[in-house]
Amino acid sequence: MIASDGTDTANASSDIEVNSDWPGTLNFTNCGQTGSTGPSQSQCDGGYIGTTLEGLVTLSSGIQIWTVPADGDYQIEVAGAQGGNRDGSGANGAIIQGTFTFTAGETVQILVGQEGTDSVEYGSTDDGGGGGGGTFIALLNNTPLIIAGGGGGQTQSYVNSAGVGQASTNGGCTYNSCAGMSTNGDGGANGITNGPGSGGGGFYTNGQASDNGSGDQGGFAFVNGGNGGTSGNAGGSYGGDGGFGGGGSGWHNSLCRSGGGGGYSGGQGATWSGEKSGGGGGSYNTGSNQGNQSGGNTGHGYVTIDKL
Repeated sequence: MIASDGTDTANASSDIEVNSDWPGTLNFTNCGQTGSTGPSQSQCDGGYIGTTLEGLVTLSSGIQIWTVPADGDYQIEVAGAQGGNRDGSGANGAIIQGTFTFTAGETVQILVGQEGTDSVEYGSTDDGGGGGGGTFIALLNNTPLIIAGGGGGQTQSYVNSAGVGQASTNGGCTYNSCAGMSTNGDGGANGITNGPGSGGGGFYTNGQASDNGSGDQGGFAFVNGGNGGTSGNAGGSYGGDGGFGGGGSGWHNSLCRSGGGGGYSGGQGATWSGEKSGGGGGSYNTGSNQGNQSGGNTGHGYVTIDKL
């Protein structure tokens, strides 16, 4: 066997180089971008200067492309983004961990979820923030590896465990006995009735748009680019946009209908009943040595990768 320095290591075990070219923990971020669309190449080029990712990331419509440098096992942690709220207190995203075996030269897609946008205050009521974006890692052929669901947009007056990014694969549902639960990588339903918030995007299909006539979009599926849904703001709708990573948009007028979080399966959008929050996005994990936590992350999503 020939080491990277050209020496013959077949009979000289002391010459074997272990992880000699590994720069250290890789910390993928949103590169300073906010809202429903992902960062640009220039944002990530600038954001990663002086870090272990400098010069190693190529952007494609906000999705970060990274090439595995060496064969081996890699520990990965991904976190979904927090949902939006007028006061910045939307539901938290999930944190998902696993170990993966890669071959040198494999290329993966990394989408780092962004926070849902806070809604604009309307009168004295609560708010309808956008859902947080999920954080995704997938192969170039769109095979999912590990995904952390984003938190739903949330109101001040309503807190529900279904609103946070879910450790399970299903999207969270907050209304109508879970008739709007999404499974198997589908987008979330809207809040079913009376001008609801929009559903979060899943891995394979988009979230359902609101039917309130405002033009509020559901979050887009990962395979469709992963953008957050935007709030149409027609007819007095001042809801927040969904975060990049499939967050659904919210609606905010006399009642508050927040957007569902993006994830493997999208979260359900909220409805008028009780000024409910949007459901959190579901998560997904094909790794070993798993550690999966619902609702563990505040702020934007992130990805960390370490070579074992």
